[in-house]
Amino acid sequence: MPYNKPSSRTRTPLAITLIIASFLSAFFLATFSHRGSDFWVASVEMSQGHQIVSGDIALRRFDLDSSASLYLAKSDDPLGLIVMNALTPGQIMTSQSVSSSSELLAASAVPISIRAVDVAAGIAAGEGVDIYWVIDSQNGELPVAPVLILGGVRLLSFDQKSKNFGTDAALTLAVEETQVLRLLSATTHGRLVVVRSHV
Repeated sequence: MPYNKPSSRTRTPLAITLIIASFLSAFFLATFSHRGSDFWVASVEMSQGHQIVSGDIALRRFDLDSSASLYLAKSDDPLGLIVMNALTPGQIMTSQSVSSSSELLAASAVPISIRAVDVAAGIAAGEGVDIYWVIDSQNGELPVAPVLILGGVRLLSFDQKSKNFGTDAALTLAVEETQVLRLLSATTHGRLVVVRSHV
């Protein structure tokens, strides 16, 4: 039986149809891939009171329709905000899960021991104090200006008895978790001075 080669007339409509189909598929893929918006999600596990820093969050694209207003979009800036509810990796951040109030920062109870003469008179547990780092110049060294390590931290407890005997004073401070290492590092060199925030 002889083989009849398809004519160019029958091939042309087929080619045109395939070209149109490819353009339509590309159009629909581009349309659906660009639906939705970018929202912030947690990259790591964050507990209540955690202050968000770079690396804690990432942008992901979602199509949230009418509920989009409940979540933090790309135009929002979560850096520096405080986590109000624990977040797990991949969880979309809602506007109700974070706050700008520094009072919500997670705090650690940090005990320190300093010279009794470096504690301001009349301080009591519950009030705010400022912590300064002081380095005494020795052997003709150039003096170093005192540095404010922490300001307005809450004094949880104060061993007044040890101060009366002229020994080291024992204090426990409520320090933000991100500032604990800063405070402890200052105790390794020089001395700390506790100043009342409000007199």
